[in-house]
Amino acid sequence: MGACASSPSATTITTAWVKEGGDGARASESFRRPSSIMVMDMAGRIKEFKKPIPARTVLSDNPHCYLCNSESVHIGTCMPRVPDEEELLPGRIYFLVPLSYSHSPLSLNLLCDLAVKAGSALSNPNNNYPTRTNRGSDTRR
Repeated sequence: MGACASSPSATTITTAWVKEGGDGARASESFRRPSSIMVMDMAGRIKEFKKPIPARTVLSDNPHCYLCNSESVHIGTCMPRVPDEEELLPGRIYFLVPLSYSHSPLSLNLLCDLAVKAGSALSNPNNNYPTRTNRGSDTRR
């Protein structure tokens, strides 16, 4: 199996491939950001939240997208949608995915692309979304 890895000095992101009993591989990720929630769009920009928020809060600003927990992706299957009412959890990275991707199986190339973009965005805080003061829970490093 192949592997994608990125290890910026300030933040470690590792994506490793784990064999799952003959039904393909899945991504296993390890992040060193236990106190925040991160939402990354397909361009690699990250918005960080310090307090738990429901998925619908992020989606209200992105009506043509859905959220996917980065720990729930499996190559060869569709990226699962986080329910709108589900609270996003600290220490996790969520992908903000266009609705047009909802019925397309995740490819190894796309997963590697997302991992590289996440590593780049996390090591470069200037690549993130602007801070929004009206929500109170958004921060940027």
